[in-house]
Amino acid sequence: MPRVLIVEPAGNLGGSERALLDLVEHLRDCEIAVCCPPKRPLVLELRKRSIRLFPRFICAQHERSPWKRLRAAAGVLRAALAFRPDVLYLNQSGCYRVALPVAVLLGLPIVGHVRHFEDAAYLARSRPSPRRLRGLIAISSAILYELRAFPELKHIEIHHLYDAYISEADPLAQHVPERVPYRVACVGRIVPKKSQDALVEAVGCLKRDGEHMECWVLGDGAHEFVERLKRRAADAGVASRFASLGTRDDIVAHLRTCKALACPSHREALGRVIFEAWNAGTVPIAYRGSGGAAEIIAAADAGIAYDAQNPQALADAVATALHLGRDEVTRMIGNGRAWMAANCEPRRYGAALAAILREACAATTPRDAGIAGTTKTPRDAGVAGTPSGRSM
Repeated sequence: MPRVLIVEPAGNLGGSERALLDLVEHLRDCEIAVCCPPKRPLVLELRKRSIRLFPRFICAQHERSPWKRLRAAAGVLRAALAFRPDVLYLNQSGCYRVALPVAVLLGLPIVGHVRHFEDAAYLARSRPSPRRLRGLIAISSAILYELRAFPELKHIEIHHLYDAYISEADPLAQHVPERVPYRVACVGRIVPKKSQDALVEAVGCLKRDGEHMECWVLGDGAHEFVERLKRRAADAGVASRFASLGTRDDIVAHLRTCKALACPSHREALGRVIFEAWNAGTVPIAYRGSGGAAEIIAAADAGIAYDAQNPQALADAVATALHLGRDEVTRMIGNGRAWMAANCEPRRYGAALAAILREACAATTPRDAGIAGTTKTPRDAGVAGTPSGRSM
């Protein structure tokens, strides 16, 4: 049974950390511990699950100077010396350079999850050796293709697995009493790449068209961008249509009150919030060129994708979602939940990831050129996810 030290560099409760929480309860045949920053929301959730914890990662130091990365690495080293793992598993590959000196010093393999498009270029700049980085896990076909665009990563084995997701919903319970038929949610960090500014403009378009709606915004973000959005909403006369709820840990409960979810990101590696929308019986909306979010909506035929990244196209998509009939909503939500059952079932996902980690521990030399650089889903994992992905 391999001992796995999971390294999580942020420790918030965003999509990456929520995926980790769904994983730790189903990573069988492994002894696990988590190294993450102290005094972060994730720490409390891991303690609730009785997961062994080393809160020693210095938060955000991996994003700064080499000296500060070294300080962060010292925290990971302390955790590794205490736990004595067989493999380091990075919940976010953006901390690869922090984990690398620890892996070299202790002779450990690394397996990393790639959850952000920018981490593909980051890893390529690091020029990883397959002797040390024994595998990468792409959370969508969009991420897989991004990784394969870099020749520096051609010798690294890539596995394609959609994230696990634990559904709490009753079957097809879309029309709960508290659902508001004109309410739309927007969930995630409030930053420019998430394109909440396009949503503000779209609400302005809907107001001019006489469409009655309100928008719940769940998440926090960069102060300057948040203030800019507030000014833009005031200028468009729609400030009263937005309710900012901040970061919440009961996202599904809030989504159950909404008819639709707007995910207007320019690029989205996967969009766990799409899963949460299906769970809540809420229709997701995403830009067709966004990558992972549009990929899973199209694969499941369970939501609305709009073709142009502009406010009017988004407004049209929101209006379409708000006017969907009961039968069409039922069909979409049913499709989405069926897709999750086939692709995100936690026990099969845990078995797939455990197989990847065991393989990393067993490998002692780089794979030869005929095998290295391939893309695969672990055998007998029962989790969908092929090299070609799904058409969008």
